[in-house]
Amino acid sequence: MSRVRELNDFFEYLPVPLYRSARDGELLAGNRALSDIFGFDSVEEMRAHSDEVTGFYTDPSVRETWLAEIIEKGVVHDFDVELRRRDGQVMWVRDTARAVYDENGDIRYFEGCLIDVTERVRLERSRDRFIATVSHELRSPITAIFGLGSELQNRYDEFEEPDRIDMIKLMTREAEEASWLIEDLLVAHREDLAGVSISPDVFPIAVEVGRVMEGVEAEMAVAGGDGLSVKADPLRTRQILRNLVTNAVRYGGPEGKIEITSDNGFVAVAVCDSGEPIDEATLQSIFEPFVTARSHAQSVGLGLWISRRLAELMDGSVGYEHDGHHSKFVLRLPSA
Repeated sequence: MSRVRELNDFFEYLPVPLYRSARDGELLAGNRALSDIFGFDSVEEMRAHSDEVTGFYTDPSVRETWLAEIIEKGVVHDFDVELRRRDGQVMWVRDTARAVYDENGDIRYFEGCLIDVTERVRLERSRDRFIATVSHELRSPITAIFGLGSELQNRYDEFEEPDRIDMIKLMTREAEEASWLIEDLLVAHREDLAGVSISPDVFPIAVEVGRVMEGVEAEMAVAGGDGLSVKADPLRTRQILRNLVTNAVRYGGPEGKIEITSDNGFVAVAVCDSGEPIDEATLQSIFEPFVTARSHAQSVGLGLWISRRLAELMDGSVGYEHDGHHSKFVLRLPSA
């Protein structure tokens, strides 16, 4: 009897969630790890919450797929399913189970174990979304360059000289857009910040703001900056400003502007737009990789993260604020 009790205790405290369920979905038994992963104090509390295991599925029809497979084969291996915890949070688990039969060959119940694979699924989805978005972001400028180049190659004499110049300028702008995206990806790839090249110099901040605005189709008024210089890397400063300006043009409201001010030993460049303010919940994560500031954003989601990393590498910062009228992403760099 004591050996049976010891065996029961072993399964009860095993850190892997174990369960036993009936064919009709009733949860027959489980160990402490099972109730823990779902956020309950006990399996009895789980049963009180839902008398069938399908009550924990985000899509109950998935249970039918699982059921058909285990009935046919007697086992299921590595069956990924999305489940819901007590607090409403969604998790992904990998389910491996077997059917247990009676002496007549009929199924008595199923027993199996669950492995939490939420993080792996999240990373895979982020990777897939990242690859798709990067492909889209690169395809747009490359398509434009290819199309314009083909037109010039095949119909050069049909265009007037001013038209040819405009087409070449557009090709240059699209190539620069692709180049900046690739530069962002290279920075993101370097986990060690020491591997990112920084060449500090002293330069007027208004010059780099002007260079960035030359490659932007939308008009944004620039205020201030006269006589203000910073000690930073001009290329990396331009990379940050380009990310902030692109973000404002793409996802902000119609009223965009740039304000350059002196700020207690720093020069502050505020890229302002009249879009909706970013809510507090989103604000906690927008400077993380692969996160976009606006819900409708269709970008790689690296710009803000990279901008903050580069600014900190130059003893500066990038932050967000809202003044009641405008959203502002503010780059601060040491004054020279």
